[in-house]
Amino acid sequence: MPRRTKSAKTGALAQLHDRIRVCDRCPLHRTRTQAVPGAGPVSARIMLVGEAPGRREDLSGQPFVGAAGKFLDELLASIGLSRADVYITNVVKSRPVSGPPPGRNRTPAPAEIAACAPWLEEQLRLLRPKVIVTLGRIALEYFLPGRKIADVHGRSIARGRVTILPLYHPAMALYRRDWVRMLRKDFRGLRRFLDG
Repeated sequence: MPRRTKSAKTGALAQLHDRIRVCDRCPLHRTRTQAVPGAGPVSARIMLVGEAPGRREDLSGQPFVGAAGKFLDELLASIGLSRADVYITNVVKSRPVSGPPPGRNRTPAPAEIAACAPWLEEQLRLLRPKVIVTLGRIALEYFLPGRKIADVHGRSIARGRVTILPLYHPAMALYRRDWVRMLRKDFRGLRRFLDG
């Protein structure tokens, strides 16, 4: 496959995002406000992959814009990065919700993950990141089935031409303040990997 120019990749990514926004592969399209394809430059070497959009993401159409997103911005800034340096997406592109509107966020079902998998795989093929940072258990299971996040968080794992760096989801620090230090330490590991 010939290498695409940056402008061609940018156009291809915009088209991919447009296709994701109208996706109806699973029932989540019936309850979402809008799909959340992802955000970031096509030149990003780092792809951050979370679980699924939450309520704020569903309303805005952008990934990680709630309280966990603000903490993610802090974590990136602590190692000299910003959203302009990374591409951020989720395994599932529409908000999984339970209960009547506005509902509560829930873990995506295996069938929902499977329905969205082709979108994530297309993003990976197009962007060709050097590092995939998995944020939380669902993203880790997608890329490294059978691994437990408690055993591998903060450790880089080579998988062919890409390196997987499993991290806890930034939302964990919102519920357990004692995890802030651990998340900061794990992000410093990302900086060391990039510098090495």
